[in-house]
Amino acid sequence: MKKGAAPDQENAPSKSNCLKHNKETTILAIMRDGRSLNRFEAERFGDHCLHSTISTLRGKGYQFFDEWEWVPTRFGKEVHVKRYRYLGAAS
Repeated sequence: MKKGAAPDQENAPSKSNCLKHNKETTILAIMRDGRSLNRFEAERFGDHCLHSTISTLRGKGYQFFDEWEWVPTRFGKEVHVKRYRYLGAAS
């Protein structure tokens, strides 16, 4: 029996064996399907800080192409944001 484990959980699978569904896996799956995203589009999928997610994924070996674009805001102005496209995983 594991120290500190409840008797009914001593043989329970560890959390590290479970597939984590978080913003990184969500964004990666969307982009692997061929979609590109900017920060406003990523909001619809629960990612409120896309550049940070991309940075984390790049640190794990995934490659992205990014380019600046202008997009309209709900206030009638335009804002400069990056659009990210998935290129693949580093070898």
